[in-house]
Amino acid sequence: MQKESSVEKVTIRVAAKTLGVSKGTIVHYLNNGRLSRIKEGSTVYISTDEISRLLEAREDPGVITPKAKVAEGKHVVVTKVKSSEGDGTTVTVDRNHYEEILTRLGKLELENRNLVVYKDSIVKTKSVLNDRERELQKVTAKLHMMEEELRRLKKMGWWNRVFGRKWRTIGG
Repeated sequence: MQKESSVEKVTIRVAAKTLGVSKGTIVHYLNNGRLSRIKEGSTVYISTDEISRLLEAREDPGVITPKAKVAEGKHVVVTKVKSSEGDGTTVTVDRNHYEEILTRLGKLELENRNLVVYKDSIVKTKSVLNDRERELQKVTAKLHMMEEELRRLKKMGWWNRVFGRKWRTIGG
């Protein structure tokens, strides 16, 4: 028989809902050491005390401020950031977090460029397809005219098809 743990705990899903973030963010917190795993079998739990600590650490109800471990000389200082009060504030960001943001930004810019190129190719393809559609309509109209001419010729006798109207005028 297994002994029960005295720590109150919740699943990743419940923790994400409580903190108002995605499950992926909770996994990110677990991987970066911001939260601790309590593993029982194949299920991962998180202590309710740690979730409470994160909730208390919030400065803004909609944003969880990261508590980065900053080594000396390994941080980036950003000044004059607009805040909700309108005054300039100083924000210190962990260099790894800053570089991760820059990497994500670079990937997004590359994806944006690729999407613009893809959009341009789609526009060109649509233009070519429209031109081909117009050509197809012209050829279809010509085909219908030829089919109508063929039906008209089939109604004529063979001598009219071979000799045409001249035969009547010559013979008659």
